[in-house]
Amino acid sequence: MSVTDTGAERRTGHAPSGSDRRRVGFTERLLAVRELSLLLALGALILVTTLRNDRFLSGQSVKDLLLGCAILVILAVGQTLVIVTRNVDLSVGSILGLVAFATGSLFLAAPGTPWPVAVLLGVALGAVCGAVNGGLIAVAKVPALVITLGTLYAFRGIDYYWASGRQINAADMPRSFLRLGNQTVLGVPLLFLAAVVVVAAVGYYLRSYRSGRELYAIGSEPAAARLSGIPVGRRVFAVFVANGAL
Repeated sequence: MSVTDTGAERRTGHAPSGSDRRRVGFTERLLAVRELSLLLALGALILVTTLRNDRFLSGQSVKDLLLGCAILVILAVGQTLVIVTRNVDLSVGSILGLVAFATGSLFLAAPGTPWPVAVLLGVALGAVCGAVNGGLIAVAKVPALVITLGTLYAFRGIDYYWASGRQINAADMPRSFLRLGNQTVLGVPLLFLAAVVVVAAVGYYLRSYRSGRELYAIGSEPAAARLSGIPVGRRVFAVFVANGAL
């Protein structure tokens, strides 16, 4: 008999049945979920907002919310990989701006470029920026906070110099590319579905692959991870490249 069963027997005066034990076990597992407090806070926020504005949960409103958070969700996944290794990347906003302008400039220079090619080139440019961060951190052994604070301004400066005050508007983009922001699958924005796929893929990798579990070991104690044979430098470099690509 477990300690939980003994406590339940003392309170009720009889041994708990199988259904009681299952109910207690489920309650304990539910309370142990770390994200439960976040879900409760989110539920309370949605409830209060809905009471104040009955159109908050309308179909169009939910669609706009899902579409608006898609990019932030993907950025958060990349940042999670970095934070798990006890690092941080302050330059993600600058990388996003640089890649966005580069993609728009590509469409202006070569209007017939297929949008998948433009997206892949944008991801590649983001990965290069991430490689700059990861290389300086892994090789030069400089703290990520210092490196990424510097590259935040460096990438932003490149973007400002390249743009030189120019603007790229939606009217300059091909319709096939613009449709990505409006296309839905069963009423759900395509961009949000892409974000869900990214979250699921990265979550599965962190949970199921050895290299993914090693990231947690690096974050817990880099020196101990290095002594146990984990290639800390290569892993940190890889997560910064992945973060830049995302």
